[in-house]
Amino acid sequence: MPKTAIIFISVFLSLGTFLNAQTGDSPFDILPEKLGDAYRDAEQALIYRDFDGALKLFTKILKKYPEFVPALRGIGACHILMSEYDLAAKYYDKALELGPRFSRALYYETADAHFKSGNYYLAREIFIEFDSLSNLPISSFSYNGSAEQFAEQEYYDKIERSIRACNVAMDSIKFLNIAKVENLGESINTKGDEYFPFVSNDQKLIFYTARKNENADENLFYSSAPFGKWRIGQKVNNDFNTDFHEGMTTLIRDGRKMIFTACQREGILGPCDLWQADVKGEKILEPRPVIGYVNSPMWESQAAISCDGSELYFASNREGGEGGTDIWICTRLDDGRWAEPKNLGPNVNTEGDEEAPFITNDGKVLYFSSTGHLGMGEQDIFFTRRGADSTWDFPVNLGTPVNSSYRELGFFLSADGKTGYLASNRKGGIGGMDIYKFTLSDQLNSDPITFVEGHVIDSILKTPIPNATIQFENRTDVQSDEEGRFFICVKGDDMIDFEVLEKDYHKYKRKKTIPIWDNKNFYKLEIMMDPLFRLPVYNEPLDIDLETPISDVSFPNSKEIKHQLFYGFDSDELTADMKDDLLGFLQTTFSGNPVMSVEIVGYADDIGADSYNLILSEKRAKAVGVFLKDKGIRVDKIYIEGKGEQKSSGKPKWKNRRVEVVVRVDEG
Repeated sequence: MPKTAIIFISVFLSLGTFLNAQTGDSPFDILPEKLGDAYRDAEQALIYRDFDGALKLFTKILKKYPEFVPALRGIGACHILMSEYDLAAKYYDKALELGPRFSRALYYETADAHFKSGNYYLAREIFIEFDSLSNLPISSFSYNGSAEQFAEQEYYDKIERSIRACNVAMDSIKFLNIAKVENLGESINTKGDEYFPFVSNDQKLIFYTARKNENADENLFYSSAPFGKWRIGQKVNNDFNTDFHEGMTTLIRDGRKMIFTACQREGILGPCDLWQADVKGEKILEPRPVIGYVNSPMWESQAAISCDGSELYFASNREGGEGGTDIWICTRLDDGRWAEPKNLGPNVNTEGDEEAPFITNDGKVLYFSSTGHLGMGEQDIFFTRRGADSTWDFPVNLGTPVNSSYRELGFFLSADGKTGYLASNRKGGIGGMDIYKFTLSDQLNSDPITFVEGHVIDSILKTPIPNATIQFENRTDVQSDEEGRFFICVKGDDMIDFEVLEKDYHKYKRKKTIPIWDNKNFYKLEIMMDPLFRLPVYNEPLDIDLETPISDVSFPNSKEIKHQLFYGFDSDELTADMKDDLLGFLQTTFSGNPVMSVEIVGYADDIGADSYNLILSEKRAKAVGVFLKDKGIRVDKIYIEGKGEQKSSGKPKWKNRRVEVVVRVDEG
């Protein structure tokens, strides 16, 4: 007898004891003796698999007491064991409606009946509801006997897998409901092979691998579609492609970097390795090997990276696998290197070839191509779901029309989760392998993920703050780049709790709910950092626009005295000699006529990024301002203006690493 049947029967045997122990007038408390005997006879019929007899007896009870929940549950159990799942779901629904606090296990049984009858959406809702009841005390449910508790434990052991099974079934239906798979046309596809598509978040730029024939090398191509139609594909910048293979690319979701396959070029460890490069539009810059333990003397190719950049999936025939080429995973270490790869195991990998992985934004569903799993043709696309314990379910074939009796390879899903891309050599194409796309009527059952682009900015100067660390609660810290930019993936409608502690700025701490986003453009998050030091403004005698430098304002009967301080390369620190020099200037200047104003202007040279130099010049000016304040100098107005980089124009660069102090005194 199946284990499920044993659980059902043990519950009903215990129910008989439960009913005999009750007192009161309600049919939920006790049945008349004659109907009580009928219930026990129904139990016995169930034990001996006399389902017709059990149904007759349970029905007899319901004629007298139509709201008697145990009998409704009994009829549902009979229909389950008879594989009549629609009828089972009907009676379970009625039992739950009448007795929502009769049995906790009844929720799982109801959901299971709906799952078996193909109503996956409702099944998942009730499975989730059952799971949410786990924190309620046993006493919350009127039937809480030992058999019921045994059943509950059995069901809770299976609940995660049951919910995942609903998601898999729902996703499978969406793929089966695809109306058609559409060829991208002659702008992309040729008589040769085109495959491994990867599309930008806004779906206006596509990278793909192209090969004229079997004897030619693979090259990376791109095409743009600014107005919805793909232009003629062309090679990426000429210094990227070589006379050897450049294979499958994957763009990191921040749009700034890609990982690609490089073969036989200088610096690789095996036949093909995984390399990375910077991306600026369609230009691919500074190709270089990925760092860490990804590459080996064997073949590594076809990478996929998780949305948050913490996991890297790839195909390899290295030792320790299940067969030909397997899919492996490695995690990013704190220093940015990739850790030792791990094989995804026998649920995913087979004695055949598994390759071309693609991971969804939420990191829970993996798509890949396989010749080893049971398929419809030479090579099919499958998907597998990851559980809470990080194990992968047995893969599911995407079915027609995505797969065919031919070869399918290189699945890709758009950032908004609605458009899929793949390559196939099926009939009706333009050449060998062609790139196709299809549209899903609804997003797949993965958590909605929002792509967040943050900027850390000085609230006064409105300039970026590079290398700032953003500390999150319950997620990995990130650091802003030289442009003050950072990127994170956040579950839609989730709240992030973060803070920024940066030298020279007040602590920034905030909680923010991130909405569900279509990801065609990034969701913007600005972090405006307030400087710790703001020089006091004294403006009593004159009505001066605070945005106007003092040097642009006319002062009658005033004299201007200037002094310059020169900084070391990339330095904003006042040395002891500089402080002595500044003190000498102050003593001379402030010992005469009354000081009307002080202007402090910082400069930098033209080495490095403009944004960085602007910040550096501001820090230099602030350092002087702090020194003045510490000396107790009270002035009418102090104005700081970060000038940023100054072109050398033939002058020594050290002369531009300076701060000017301009003091105006009243000669009355």
